[in-house]
Amino acid sequence: MKKLTIELTANSSLKALQDLEHKNLIRIVKEPDLNSYSLSGEPISIEDFRKWVEYAENSPTVSLPEAKQRWAEQKKKLQKLIR
Repeated sequence: MKKLTIELTANSSLKALQDLEHKNLIRIVKEPDLNSYSLSGEPISIEDFRKWVEYAENSPTVSLPEAKQRWAEQKKKLQKLIR
């Protein structure tokens, strides 16, 4: 992914960019944080993050061989949908 900062000179240029975003060719970032290494999306609160960690810690686990088997089955289903 490449990032580019531009300055718009007319309202029609914003419309053209929004059309590209609608076609999923670009993503317009409203307030970029150039020093952020997190995934894209809206930020979550500290409390929501703590709840997410607690949920993950209390979720059931599977063995690595079982996870690989489940992924192989899911992969086949996805490949059938693509073809």
